[in-house]
Amino acid sequence: MSHPEDPRTFFGRHHRDYVTSERHAKGQDLAWLIDGLNPQKGQRAVDIATGGGHTALRLAEHGVIVTALDITPEMLKEVETQAAQHGLVIQTALADAECLPFEDASQDLAACRRAAHHFRRIPAFLGEARRVLKPGGRLGISDMTASLGGKHWLNHLEQLRDPSHHEAWSPDEWYQGLVSAGFHHIAIQLTEEPMAFQEWLSPVSPGSPEGRSALAFLAQGDAPQELVRGSLFIKRRILIWAQA
Repeated sequence: MSHPEDPRTFFGRHHRDYVTSERHAKGQDLAWLIDGLNPQKGQRAVDIATGGGHTALRLAEHGVIVTALDITPEMLKEVETQAAQHGLVIQTALADAECLPFEDASQDLAACRRAAHHFRRIPAFLGEARRVLKPGGRLGISDMTASLGGKHWLNHLEQLRDPSHHEAWSPDEWYQGLVSAGFHHIAIQLTEEPMAFQEWLSPVSPGSPEGRSALAFLAQGDAPQELVRGSLFIKRRILIWAQA
């Protein structure tokens, strides 16, 4: 039996939407993330919680030997289809971000884009990323974020839209978590992307129970200004690069 809090429920239902989404396939954070990782031909990389596989595809285009990892079988099938259509070789693995199926110090790069807010234990994910990276290997992360004062409101809103959303971390929490996991040379970039409420809601239907609840919460008018300005939702993103 599926549970709303299990990401496999949400992404199993919407797997195709995340492949075709322009914001996921071509969002500026993807280019920035790849540039910061500086992938080189022949390196080994894992794309953790790959979703639609967009990061894995970009890495493979650079000649990187990529494993795309996810807990949702439907997403991995989409990645395999996309790789074949682009003439790229991408390995896939059905596995959890908190228990990576790789030997210690076996990867040159690790990436995680727009997924960490679904993880139940982000410190465990960071510890696993640190474990599998070679000395000097690079981790790249992109995720939604908010200030310590705004994250409670954001997390409640996101959980109304998608019950599998667990927690978006603030920049300070990310920095502390990375240091605790043993990363160094940490670089953090914050961006914001204004969008209409229904654009933020996609692929959830405005008429669904989740959509109605989320839009009603937005309409209450007590949102932090960092996240809502007028009729626009401000998608705040954090991009992180760190060295093992």
